[in-house]
Amino acid sequence: MNLGENIFAAFDVVAKMYDNVNKLMNYCRTAADENGEFVLATPKFLRWKSDTEPNGWYIYSFILLFQNTADQKLANKWRNGPVYVLEINLYNPDVYTEPMVNLAKYEYTDIESWAEGCSPANHHVFYHPLYGTFGEWIKFEQDGTNYAGEIIDKEANRFWGLKRITGVGIPLTEITRENAYEIIFGGFRSLIEK
Repeated sequence: MNLGENIFAAFDVVAKMYDNVNKLMNYCRTAADENGEFVLATPKFLRWKSDTEPNGWYIYSFILLFQNTADQKLANKWRNGPVYVLEINLYNPDVYTEPMVNLAKYEYTDIESWAEGCSPANHHVFYHPLYGTFGEWIKFEQDGTNYAGEIIDKEANRFWGLKRITGVGIPLTEITRENAYEIIFGGFRSLIEK
Protein backbone atom coordinates (compact mmCIF):
# COMPACT_ATOMS: atom_id res chain seq x y z
CA MET A 1 0.00 0.00 0.00
CA ASN A 2 1.39 3.42 -0.88
CA LEU A 3 1.26 6.56 1.25
CA GLY A 4 -1.85 7.91 -0.49
CA GLU A 5 -3.73 4.65 0.06
CA ASN A 6 -2.62 4.61 3.72
CA ILE A 7 -4.02 8.11 4.24
CA PHE A 8 -7.33 7.15 2.64
CA ALA A 9 -7.50 3.96 4.72
CA ALA A 10 -6.79 5.88 7.93
CA PHE A 11 -9.57 8.37 7.22
CA ASP A 12 -11.93 5.53 6.34
CA VAL A 13 -11.28 3.96 9.76
CA VAL A 14 -11.85 7.30 11.52
CA ALA A 15 -15.10 7.91 9.59
CA LYS A 16 -16.40 4.44 10.54
CA MET A 17 -15.42 5.01 14.17
CA TYR A 18 -17.22 8.38 14.22
CA ASP A 19 -20.30 6.67 12.76
CA ASN A 20 -20.22 4.07 15.56
CA VAL A 21 -19.74 6.75 18.22
CA ASN A 22 -22.74 8.61 16.79
CA LYS A 23 -24.82 5.41 16.95
CA LEU A 24 -23.85 4.88 20.59
CA MET A 25 -24.68 8.48 21.54
CA ASN A 26 -28.01 8.30 19.68
CA TYR A 27 -28.79 5.04 21.44
CA CYS A 28 -28.09 6.67 24.83
CA ARG A 29 -30.29 9.65 23.98
CA THR A 30 -33.16 7.38 22.95
CA ALA A 31 -32.71 4.97 25.88
CA ALA A 32 -32.75 7.85 28.37
CA ASP A 33 -35.89 9.24 26.77
CA GLU A 34 -37.70 5.89 26.67
CA ASN A 35 -36.75 4.64 30.15
CA GLY A 36 -37.27 7.91 32.02
CA GLU A 37 -34.76 7.25 34.79
CA PHE A 38 -32.14 9.67 33.45
CA VAL A 39 -32.71 12.67 31.21
CA LEU A 40 -30.32 14.20 28.72
CA ALA A 41 -29.24 17.53 30.20
CA THR A 42 -28.17 19.07 26.90
CA PRO A 43 -29.10 17.88 23.40
CA LYS A 44 -25.66 18.28 21.81
CA PHE A 45 -22.52 16.41 22.74
CA LEU A 46 -19.67 18.44 24.20
CA ARG A 47 -16.36 18.47 22.33
CA TRP A 48 -13.14 20.41 22.03
CA LYS A 49 -12.31 21.97 18.66
CA SER A 50 -9.57 24.38 17.68
CA ASP A 51 -8.59 26.02 14.42
CA THR A 52 -5.08 26.76 15.67
CA GLU A 53 -4.03 23.41 17.19
CA PRO A 54 -3.90 20.28 15.00
CA ASN A 55 -5.12 18.13 17.95
CA GLY A 56 -8.29 20.21 17.87
CA TRP A 57 -8.95 19.35 14.25
CA TYR A 58 -10.24 15.91 15.13
CA ILE A 59 -12.58 14.96 17.94
CA TYR A 60 -11.34 12.25 20.28
CA SER A 61 -13.50 12.98 23.34
CA PHE A 62 -17.31 13.10 23.18
CA ILE A 63 -19.29 14.04 26.29
CA LEU A 64 -23.02 13.68 26.97
CA LEU A 65 -24.56 15.03 30.17
CA PHE A 66 -27.45 13.37 31.99
CA GLN A 67 -29.35 13.98 35.21
CA ASN A 68 -31.54 11.75 37.33
CA THR A 69 -35.25 12.42 36.80
CA ALA A 70 -35.81 11.83 40.54
CA ASP A 71 -34.03 15.13 41.22
CA GLN A 72 -36.17 18.28 41.28
CA LYS A 73 -36.25 20.31 38.07
CA LEU A 74 -35.04 23.89 38.56
CA ALA A 75 -36.05 27.13 36.85
CA ASN A 76 -32.81 27.04 34.81
CA LYS A 77 -33.93 23.62 33.40
CA TRP A 78 -31.15 21.77 35.22
CA ARG A 79 -32.06 19.42 38.08
CA ASN A 80 -31.11 19.90 41.72
CA GLY A 81 -28.70 17.00 41.84
CA PRO A 82 -25.53 15.59 40.32
CA VAL A 83 -24.67 15.66 36.63
CA TYR A 84 -23.89 12.23 35.20
CA VAL A 85 -21.19 12.41 32.57
CA LEU A 86 -20.75 9.92 29.73
CA GLU A 87 -17.41 10.44 28.01
CA ILE A 88 -16.33 8.40 25.00
CA ASN A 89 -12.58 8.83 24.71
CA LEU A 90 -11.11 7.42 21.50
CA TYR A 91 -7.50 8.48 21.96
CA ASN A 92 -5.62 9.51 25.08
CA PRO A 93 -2.26 7.67 24.94
CA ASP A 94 -0.98 9.47 28.05
CA VAL A 95 -3.69 7.76 30.12
CA TYR A 96 -5.05 4.74 28.22
CA THR A 97 -3.86 1.93 26.00
CA GLU A 98 -7.24 1.65 24.25
CA PRO A 99 -10.43 3.67 23.69
CA MET A 100 -12.40 4.11 26.93
CA VAL A 101 -15.83 5.15 28.17
CA ASN A 102 -15.94 7.16 31.39
CA LEU A 103 -19.06 7.20 33.54
CA ALA A 104 -18.90 9.84 36.25
CA LYS A 105 -21.04 11.61 38.80
CA TYR A 106 -20.27 15.32 39.28
CA GLU A 107 -21.55 17.00 42.45
CA TYR A 108 -21.79 20.79 42.64
CA THR A 109 -22.14 23.46 45.31
CA ASP A 110 -24.91 25.48 43.61
CA ILE A 111 -26.35 24.12 40.37
CA GLU A 112 -29.36 26.38 40.88
CA SER A 113 -27.24 29.43 40.00
CA TRP A 114 -26.21 28.04 36.59
CA ALA A 115 -27.45 29.54 33.35
CA GLU A 116 -29.79 27.48 31.23
CA GLY A 117 -28.19 25.05 28.78
CA CYS A 118 -24.59 24.15 28.05
CA SER A 119 -22.58 24.98 24.95
CA PRO A 120 -20.68 22.13 23.24
CA ALA A 121 -17.59 24.31 23.72
CA ASN A 122 -17.86 23.83 27.52
CA HIS A 123 -16.21 20.44 27.00
CA HIS A 124 -13.25 21.45 29.20
CA VAL A 125 -15.51 22.02 32.23
CA PHE A 126 -16.33 18.31 32.27
CA TYR A 127 -13.22 16.84 30.60
CA HIS A 128 -10.46 18.12 32.88
CA PRO A 129 -11.97 16.82 36.15
CA LEU A 130 -12.18 13.31 34.61
CA TYR A 131 -8.41 13.23 34.44
CA GLY A 132 -7.51 15.13 37.60
CA THR A 133 -6.05 17.92 35.49
CA PHE A 134 -4.98 21.07 37.32
CA GLY A 135 -3.78 19.11 40.35
CA GLU A 136 -3.42 22.23 42.48
CA TRP A 137 -7.19 22.39 43.02
CA ILE A 138 -8.30 18.74 42.95
CA LYS A 139 -7.18 15.75 45.01
CA PHE A 140 -7.56 12.93 42.49
CA GLU A 141 -7.31 9.24 43.38
CA GLN A 142 -7.51 6.23 41.11
CA ASP A 143 -7.90 2.54 41.97
CA GLY A 144 -7.82 0.49 38.79
CA THR A 145 -10.66 1.81 36.65
CA ASN A 146 -12.43 3.53 39.56
CA TYR A 147 -11.56 7.12 40.36
CA ALA A 148 -12.60 9.97 42.64
CA GLY A 149 -11.70 13.60 42.94
CA GLU A 150 -12.32 16.00 45.80
CA ILE A 151 -11.97 19.73 45.26
CA ILE A 152 -9.37 21.11 47.66
CA ASP A 153 -9.35 24.72 46.44
CA LYS A 154 -12.90 25.96 47.07
CA GLU A 155 -12.07 29.18 45.23
CA ALA A 156 -11.44 27.30 41.96
CA ASN A 157 -14.66 28.30 40.25
CA ARG A 158 -13.50 27.53 36.71
CA PHE A 159 -15.48 24.28 36.80
CA TRP A 160 -18.86 25.73 37.82
CA GLY A 161 -18.61 25.04 41.54
CA LEU A 162 -17.65 21.38 41.23
CA LYS A 163 -17.02 19.86 44.65
CA ARG A 164 -16.69 16.12 44.00
CA ILE A 165 -16.37 13.61 41.17
CA THR A 166 -16.77 9.83 41.30
CA GLY A 167 -16.46 7.53 38.33
CA VAL A 168 -15.38 4.42 36.51
CA GLY A 169 -13.66 3.74 33.21
CA ILE A 170 -14.77 0.92 30.88
CA PRO A 171 -13.03 -0.19 27.68
CA LEU A 172 -15.15 0.92 24.73
CA THR A 173 -14.76 -2.52 23.15
CA GLU A 174 -16.69 -4.09 26.07
CA ILE A 175 -19.86 -2.18 25.16
CA THR A 176 -22.17 -3.93 22.72
CA ARG A 177 -25.69 -3.37 21.47
CA GLU A 178 -26.88 -6.03 23.93
CA ASN A 179 -25.25 -4.61 27.07
CA ALA A 180 -25.01 -0.86 26.38
CA TYR A 181 -28.03 0.10 28.48
CA GLU A 182 -26.99 -1.86 31.53
CA ILE A 183 -23.33 -0.81 31.36
CA ILE A 184 -24.04 2.90 30.86
CA PHE A 185 -27.24 3.55 32.78
CA GLY A 186 -26.57 0.76 35.28
CA GLY A 187 -23.19 2.44 35.78
CA PHE A 188 -24.91 5.76 36.48
CA ARG A 189 -27.28 3.96 38.87
CA SER A 190 -24.34 2.49 40.80
CA LEU A 191 -22.79 5.98 41.10
CA ILE A 192 -25.90 7.42 42.79
CA GLU A 193 -24.92 5.82 46.11
CA LYS A 194 -21.19 6.64 45.89
